[in-house]
Amino acid sequence: MDKKNDFIDNIKKMFSRKDPDKKKDKVHGKTAKDKYHNTVARFKKAGSPLRVSFFTAYDTIWNVVLFLLLAFTLLGIFLFSIGLGYFAALVSDEDVLAQEEIHTSLTEMTESTTVTFGSGEELGTLRSDLIRETVDYENISENVTKALISTEDEHFYEHNGVVPKAFLRASLQQVSGGEESSGGSTITQQLVKNQMLTNDPTFDRKATELLLAFRVENILSKEEILEAYLNAVSFGRNANGQNIAGIESAAQGVFNKPAAELNIAESAFLAGLPQNPYAYTPFNQDGSMKEEEFLAAGKNRQEFVLSRMLTEGAITQEEYDQAMEYNIYETMASSVVVPNQNYPFLTDEIERRGVDIIKYILAEQDGISREDVNSTPLINQEYTQKANDAMRNEGYQIETTIDKNIYDTMQDTKNNNFSYYGQRSSLDALNAVEGEEENILNHEVGMVLKDNATGKILGFVGGRDYEESEVNHATQTTRQAGSTMKPLTTFAPAIDRGLIVPDTVLLDEEFSFNGYAPKNYSTEEYGLVSAKHALSNSYNLSTLRLWSEVRNHNPGQYLEQMGLNVSDELLSTISLPLGTNDVSVVDNVDAFSTFGNQGEMTESYMIQSITDPNGEVIYEHQADPTKVFKESTSFLMADMLKESFVTGSVYHIKDYYASVQGVYDWSAKTGTSERFVDSWMVGFNPKVTLGIWMGYDRNIPQVYDTDAEQYHHLYNWRNMAQALSNAAPEQLGAYEQFQQPSSVRTEEFCALTMELEDDCSKSMDKSIKGLIAEDTQFSNKGSLSDPAIQSRMGSAIDGGLSNSDLRGRVTRTYDDRYTVGRSSSSSSKDKDKDKDDDD
Repeated sequence: MDKKNDFIDNIKKMFSRKDPDKKKDKVHGKTAKDKYHNTVARFKKAGSPLRVSFFTAYDTIWNVVLFLLLAFTLLGIFLFSIGLGYFAALVSDEDVLAQEEIHTSLTEMTESTTVTFGSGEELGTLRSDLIRETVDYENISENVTKALISTEDEHFYEHNGVVPKAFLRASLQQVSGGEESSGGSTITQQLVKNQMLTNDPTFDRKATELLLAFRVENILSKEEILEAYLNAVSFGRNANGQNIAGIESAAQGVFNKPAAELNIAESAFLAGLPQNPYAYTPFNQDGSMKEEEFLAAGKNRQEFVLSRMLTEGAITQEEYDQAMEYNIYETMASSVVVPNQNYPFLTDEIERRGVDIIKYILAEQDGISREDVNSTPLINQEYTQKANDAMRNEGYQIETTIDKNIYDTMQDTKNNNFSYYGQRSSLDALNAVEGEEENILNHEVGMVLKDNATGKILGFVGGRDYEESEVNHATQTTRQAGSTMKPLTTFAPAIDRGLIVPDTVLLDEEFSFNGYAPKNYSTEEYGLVSAKHALSNSYNLSTLRLWSEVRNHNPGQYLEQMGLNVSDELLSTISLPLGTNDVSVVDNVDAFSTFGNQGEMTESYMIQSITDPNGEVIYEHQADPTKVFKESTSFLMADMLKESFVTGSVYHIKDYYASVQGVYDWSAKTGTSERFVDSWMVGFNPKVTLGIWMGYDRNIPQVYDTDAEQYHHLYNWRNMAQALSNAAPEQLGAYEQFQQPSSVRTEEFCALTMELEDDCSKSMDKSIKGLIAEDTQFSNKGSLSDPAIQSRMGSAIDGGLSNSDLRGRVTRTYDDRYTVGRSSSSSSKDKDKDKDDDD
């Protein structure tokens, strides 16, 4: 017999248990009797009937088993082929992602934006719907990875992304018509589902998940997969009640320690959370600890994780026992320090400024210009929302200009060394409406410290108590500027145009113009005064007379360059120098910093740079200084405003000025608005400008009688300057002095007529020695009726001005007076008037 027949015969043997070579076993005999005897003989030969029945049944069952085995094998192959074909059909339309795309999708995730101080310290993360801080694999405790693998995927290091039984199970469920397919069982599959797919429980999604899991295992190492998974997965809530994701945020938010320092018990607890994070988390939405009965679920889950670690050999019995005895609830954080908790005003300001920067970046990426964003409200709104979302979720790194030491010093000083008028009812507001609901308001404060040259805001005070009022009084509120506008609108432009010098004589006398009849703060008149004396004592009448001439020389140009947006309507009013316009503290500080920076205004800023998660700097502040005044103007203004501390409106803290005069070269201007609603002081030196505003959030007079004024704004400014000089003397400008430029010199001249000594008529004026700028407009005058003199004295607003008003005693300073045009005894206007105008 050939080999082919041998094979067939062997198969027959296997299923029939018979030898094909044997002769067919049948009953022989010719007659029925013979057949009967032969049958009986065969039974005797075979043995008992039971033995015959057993072998007959055995052969039958064996044949059935073999048949079924073959049938199921063929059916399995058939079904597997169908499943494989169906799987191929499901994924045939899937885009084949590049390795780089897959790597990016799995390893880059939404992350909270982090902020640093300009001095280098970490401020923390900005507020977000989800707090996440990514961490590298080497900075994750080995206890965490052991707990995760033991519980979620004990064969993690052995498989290639998919456990075959999971695929078969999913296939059978789909074929059998099951409503849901099984979830991914490996860590790799869970990562793919969380980061690249939806939670749609269809077989299409499951098939894609399996395919991607295979690819991921070929792209990422096992450590990279674990790192990505632990950075991506949700861990419930932290001790503040905030939603958290990522093992670092979980470690910090639950146990107040980095992920690298988690022990076995803590690691097991956190590793158990992702299965059902909000059921197992120990914290409520408000950050409080759950009741004991609700904590049991998380504790039971932790114990299950520990048991799995023991079973898998990840920990020893001794380590298991110690972890079981460890009281995790005693070591949990009571709260998490976040920027908006300790630095609420700062956090709000950084968020606001960050959104304002990023919205233009996002718009530019879409081909939309800054001009289009600014001019189209709907576009502005769209990109503001996009920027807000990006700020909270894109993991930017923001570097600020704020110096932590300075900022903390400012808050401590504001809280512990400031004086306030107390509280007022909102019904006391000048603009209160009858029937409105009453609110009790705190006396408020806003301050800004700016580096003049760079524009950096080094620190600020947003208000007294963020919980009482979230309004940032340093940057977000505008109030009437009061007399701080006098040097900005009138005296500096007048010097810059060559109209006056510090010793130029002005007239401080009442007038009436179209029904407007202003008065000095003291209600007195001071006659002939030097510009320096008028400014340092904040006289209204002499300032307004000078303004009537200055406004003919385009002062709006200066105000615009200093960032003060004053309308044309206000520019045309005679009262503008008294501060009828609104200004913020930061804008006022910006303007005065021009005098401390040799006439250049560098706009203040608080965000130095913004870096995206890839480490690319997408924004970096670029200074763009504007030359506002000549160097000579800024020096002469600083010289004039030093007098404020000596005999002027800041004399209440002259002892402080005298004590630091050799170290800090301060100049300053004060201001109050009508009815003493707002009070200001802005001081500057060659290094920094420090400004303060005080008042209420409504237009409420701080005192109803000026005799009750306690000059809190002056004393608080002094207290802040003292504290900052102790904390950061170099940054505050210690030993930096204003340097007289070559364009300023000392000259003999007549200050009333503004003539050089050689041209000066002794019958009209008296020559003095003082500082002048090289481009000061001196000219020969024939009489006091000269238009240049008359205009400076306010002829445009005082029709009754006469030459006799320009004769008498001139107050250069309180200690320096002289007479022009006649003897000091010839006029009642020559009386000493030593009371300064504190406005």
